[in-house]
Amino acid sequence: MQKQMEAIVGTLYDGVLMSDAWCQGLADVCQQVDAGVFHSFSIGGAPSELSSVGNLESVGLHSGLMKEYEEHHASNDLRMSATLGLATGQLMLDHEHLSPLEMSRNSVYADWLIPLGVKHTAATRVRHAGSVSEFVSFMRFADAKPFGTYDRLFIERLMPHLSRAAALRARMGELSRQASLGIAALQTLPQGLVVVDAQCRIHFANPAAERLMTPPSAMNASHQRLKCASEALQTRLQHLVAQACGNPGKAGAFDSLVSASQTARLVVTVLPLKSSHVLAMSWQKPLALVILTVPGAIGALDHRLVSDMLGLSPTEARLLLLLAAGKSVKDFALVEGCSWHTARAHMKNLMRKTGCHKQVELVQLLQALQVG
Repeated sequence: MQKQMEAIVGTLYDGVLMSDAWCQGLADVCQQVDAGVFHSFSIGGAPSELSSVGNLESVGLHSGLMKEYEEHHASNDLRMSATLGLATGQLMLDHEHLSPLEMSRNSVYADWLIPLGVKHTAATRVRHAGSVSEFVSFMRFADAKPFGTYDRLFIERLMPHLSRAAALRARMGELSRQASLGIAALQTLPQGLVVVDAQCRIHFANPAAERLMTPPSAMNASHQRLKCASEALQTRLQHLVAQACGNPGKAGAFDSLVSASQTARLVVTVLPLKSSHVLAMSWQKPLALVILTVPGAIGALDHRLVSDMLGLSPTEARLLLLLAAGKSVKDFALVEGCSWHTARAHMKNLMRKTGCHKQVELVQLLQALQVG
C-alpha cells in the first residue's frame, strides 16, 4: 500500500499546478479502491471557482447532466447530507449511513445512479473555506460490493495530503484569476509600466511602455534591458532601480529632458515592487516598478487612492497632494489646523516613505500615478 500511496501523493501535489495531474491522481485513487467512477467538485462559490473533475462521462453523465446535478439535485442527495454531517476530511461510506430502503426512495439513487449502473459511494469534503466546500467522491458499480475496511484505511491515510493539495490548488486558482484580472487592467493603463530587476533586466512591460519607448523616446529596451538615451540618465536610472530593489526599497524619480520635443520627454518614476503585488508573484528576487509618463497636468486624485498606492497615512497623502499643487508645508499646517512642528513631522515621514528628497520629485511621482 505504501508504494502506491507515495506515487498517488506525488501526483496529487503535481495537480496543484496541473489540472491533468489532479485528474490522474484521483483516477489512481479510484483504481486503488476498485471504484469505477470519481468526481471532484465545489459548491457555494462563484462561477469562476474550480471546475469539476472526473470520469463521469464513462457512465453516461456528460458535463451538461453533471451541471444539472450540481445546481439542482445535490441538495436532495442523501449522500451529500451524510457527508456534510461529518467534519471536513472525514470519510462517508453510503451503506453505513443509508438503508437500502432510503436509497431506493431517493431520487438521486432511483433516477440517476441505479439506472446508470452505479450505486456504492465513498465521499468526503476535502476543503471548506467560507461559503465554499469542495468534495471528492468515488463510486462503484451496482454489481460490486460496498466499500470496505481496506478502502476506508487507504483513503483516510491519503486524506491529509488530499485536503492539503486541494487547498493549494484552490489558492493557486484564486491567484491565477487575480493575476489575470490585474494584468488585464495594467494592459489598459495609459502609463508605461516596466518591471525590472536590480540589473534593469525587463520582466514585464505593458503596451503603453512599449509605445513610450519607441524612438525618439528618452527610454528604450535593448537586449531585454531598460536603457536611457544618455549616460547621465542611465546612471541615474541604475541608481534608482538599485535603491528600489534594496531593503528597505526606496522610491525615486527624474525628468528625462533630452530634446525640445514633448513626445521625447518622459517622467520616470521608480518604485519598490512589493512581493504581494500581482506583478511580483512569479519572482522571488527584489524587483522595481518603473513608471513612464508624458509630463502633463495633474488631475484630481483622491487622497485615499494615493494613500493606498504609496503606503501613506491619509494625512501624509493630503500633504502630498497639497505640495504637488504648489502649496507649502505652512499652508498645510493652516489647512489641517496643526502646528508647524507637526506639519514638518508629516513632511519628514512623507519624504521617507516615498524616497523623494525635493518637492519637484513629489510632483513627478504624482504625475506617474495620474491615470489621465
